[in-house]
Amino acid sequence: MSHGFILVREQSLPELASLARLWRHEATGAELLSCLNADENKVFGVSLRTPPADSSGVAHILEHSVLCGSRKYPVKEPFVELLKGSLQTFLNAFTYPDKTCYPVASANLRDFYNLIDVYLDAVFFPRISEETFRQEGWHLEGGESPGSLSYKGVVYN
Repeated sequence: MSHGFILVREQSLPELASLARLWRHEATGAELLSCLNADENKVFGVSLRTPPADSSGVAHILEHSVLCGSRKYPVKEPFVELLKGSLQTFLNAFTYPDKTCYPVASANLRDFYNLIDVYLDAVFFPRISEETFRQEGWHLEGGESPGSLSYKGVVYN
């Protein structure tokens, strides 16, 4: 056991020149897949099930909103700041029909751990406000002509 994780399975993946290990967190049931290989890029990602109840786009709006500051990093756009000083080779987020993923990668170990720290705080301790939803989600604004309305929002665009 390591940090509350129990090794469930270990398997060689010759086609990827990797050793895969599947771990399960004893207290929460969270799964962690670790692949050991000679690639210089270090990659980490958090994936969460986000099955939608309807077609309002709430999972995608939340994906964007989560990246707008957190408990430890209360700035409006911490990821814009990260991009300025990070050696990252990949930094993004994706919403699929049933899950949301937040992957990061860097060839620099110190940078990699810094990126993980920011991502984990954002995913598990986001600072989501009504203002964030207004900015990231879809909302109505006055249109070009008097009395008309149009949809606006980062995710809507």
